[in-house]
Amino acid sequence: MSLRLRVRFSKVGKIRFIGHRDVARVTERAVRKVGLPVIYSQGFSPRMKLSFGLALPTGYESEAEFVELPLVADAVRDGGAAEPGARHAAGPVIACRSGDHAPCEHGPTSAAPSYCTVAEALSEALPVGMEVSAAVLTDGRGPSLQAAVHSCGWEFDIVGLDTAAAAKAVADFLAAGTVVTERVHKGETVSSDIRPSVEVLQVVGCSDRGAVLSAELSATPRVVRPSELVPALAPAHEMGIARRTHQWTSGAAGRAEPAVPAVCAQKNKEPISG
Repeated sequence: MSLRLRVRFSKVGKIRFIGHRDVARVTERAVRKVGLPVIYSQGFSPRMKLSFGLALPTGYESEAEFVELPLVADAVRDGGAAEPGARHAAGPVIACRSGDHAPCEHGPTSAAPSYCTVAEALSEALPVGMEVSAAVLTDGRGPSLQAAVHSCGWEFDIVGLDTAAAAKAVADFLAAGTVVTERVHKGETVSSDIRPSVEVLQVVGCSDRGAVLSAELSATPRVVRPSELVPALAPAHEMGIARRTHQWTSGAAGRAEPAVPAVCAQKNKEPISG
């Protein structure tokens, strides 16, 4: 059975303006630099078999992006007991070119040399604005990440809209039976009712641009984005910065995320700002 390394990473700041294909190239470069033993495709131009979660629109930030890396046979071994002062607990380690790394982060301090987790090694290899917050081993069973995600959590601000006006707009939106919006799809303008796709919507604060809203939006049968909400909430205003906070899946254990950030990684979480 082929093991997969499931990696959760963020994309914030100026790097939000690079597209999905560029993110894939940057990720491949970081994986090669760390020396992760990933599986490649066959043929004249072998490529890493990377599998990403839902694509993030260019210009959006995220603290919940996911990629799965299939590992070659015998790449994972039992690390035995943890060394005194090490950040990782006893358990499996991955044999990388840059050394043996534990899959996950477990603590805020370390007496171990260099990197002791895959998350740290990948974060160092990625550009500013991309940081790995979790790296966990999975057995590769079940649907792909894209097929498994049923909804996404978002935070976004609306330029020039105060919190009182935003709260009224949210109340009116949630009370409506239907909310029809238009979007351009394959060169054609398509109208659709997005109200059933909005599972949660609330005002959570204010940035230096305007009110900050939190939402959970459906990813099936199609992905609904914050940019579709703003014209319905405040037609005279524009969306500021949108950030994906979660990608939710459902399984036998109930609602969950593909990988949860380590405790020490959550300390670096920053609110939406200028």
